[in-house]
Amino acid sequence: YLEMTEGYCTRMALDANNEVIGYEFVSLGKMTDLIKKGVEPNEAYKQSMGTYGRFADAVKYIDPRHE
Repeated sequence: YLEMTEGYCTRMALDANNEVIGYEFVSLGKMTDLIKKGVEPNEAYKQSMGTYGRFADAVKYIDPRHE
């Protein structure tokens, strides 16, 4: 469930009722293309991040691999 069309889910955003209101993801294809073009891996990772939903409005963020 962590892989989606947008990419790999890195964090989920929760509201005050612990309901998911958004998520953060990294686009693995975009990141790989940037690395192939010579971009430093950490920078490519940062440039490939995105969010969906009301991610910025969250009360709490969780790592879906651990929580």
